[in-house]
Amino acid sequence: MASPQPCLSCGKPVNPKSRYCPHCGQENRVAEASCDPFCPRCNIALEPYDYRNNDADICPQCAGLWLDRQEFAYLTSERDIYQDQSLPKSYHRPTLQTEPAYLPCVRCGTPMTKKNFLEISGVIIDICGDHGIWLDAGEMETIRSFIANGGLDKSQDHRIAHNHGAIQDLAIRVQEVEFTQKVLHFFDFKYWLFKIF
Repeated sequence: MASPQPCLSCGKPVNPKSRYCPHCGQENRVAEASCDPFCPRCNIALEPYDYRNNDADICPQCAGLWLDRQEFAYLTSERDIYQDQSLPKSYHRPTLQTEPAYLPCVRCGTPMTKKNFLEISGVIIDICGDHGIWLDAGEMETIRSFIANGGLDKSQDHRIAHNHGAIQDLAIRVQEVEFTQKVLHFFDFKYWLFKIF
């Protein structure tokens, strides 16, 4: 096991594998980029791009967009989206498409994970846990439209319904275990012996 290292913010010991300090909540594990940003699809250098006053990188060929995690979090926040009057007044969920291959991270080259944004949006984004998010052309606008048209509420309702179903399944399994234990105890001589005496 790796020995604890001092937090960069508060100085308290933190597991070096932990991204956030459990004491102060500051981020500690930030991987350094090992190469200049490149397009994972076209394999050419990305160019700096100003997306709604946020620093991003764009591919001049396929118009794919690379955002750091903080920039992506801000651009998908209610604070920024609800101020944008240019977003469409309805959301049309795109056809869910998955590619068998994983794209390499724009910054470090390691394979990124694929995730359906908020589980129900239909937009598959590529994520590097250390560096940021890769979005194909038009996906950022689709995500912002999804959020502007109630996507956050729909996603929360979906999670609540999923958790409710999981709790009901767990309650049924607990009842089955209790019933099985009662049946087993009914035929156990030691159980009756201790119950009598």
